[in-house]
Amino acid sequence: MTGVVHGLGFGCGGFTDYGDGAVEYRKTGEIMLAFKVNVADITGFTVRRPTRDDKKDLKASGLQQVFVVQGGGTELAAVAVNYGTAEKMEAWFRQHPSFGQRNRANAHPGPASGHPVANESTPGLVEQLVQLGQLRDSGVLTAEQFERAKAKLLG
Repeated sequence: MTGVVHGLGFGCGGFTDYGDGAVEYRKTGEIMLAFKVNVADITGFTVRRPTRDDKKDLKASGLQQVFVVQGGGTELAAVAVNYGTAEKMEAWFRQHPSFGQRNRANAHPGPASGHPVANESTPGLVEQLVQLGQLRDSGVLTAEQFERAKAKLLG
C-alpha cells in the first residue's frame, strides 16, 4: 500500500499518510520509521525534556525534546525530535481529517446509554481522565495524586 508523504521542513522528518487513518513518522535521513499510529485514536500530545531512559531508548540528546502522542489515556508513541519539530507535528495531526474521531464519537453518549449528555462547557469524564494522565506523564502530578484524583472522578 502506498501513501502520501508530507514533509515537515528541513531536519524535521515527515509523515506518510496511507489514507485509512494510519500514519507513519520518519526522522530526516532515517529509513526505519519512528512510529506508526492511527490518527483517529489520538486525543492529545505532550512535549518534555528527555529523561535518562529517553536518552537510552529513543537515542535522545540533551538538545532535543520528546514528543509524545497520547490516546485513550495512554502513550501511543514517543519520539526524540529537534526543537520546533514537536509544534509542527502537533499542528499536522490536528489538521488531519481523522484527528480525534474516536474520541468525539465516544465523548457525548446519548440518553439511551443511561449517561447524561455532556455539557459543551464542561469537559467530559474521558477528557478529564486524559488531562489527569497528561499531568501525571509530564511530572506535574505524582502517581499517588493521580490515583486520588482519578478515584474522585470515577466516584
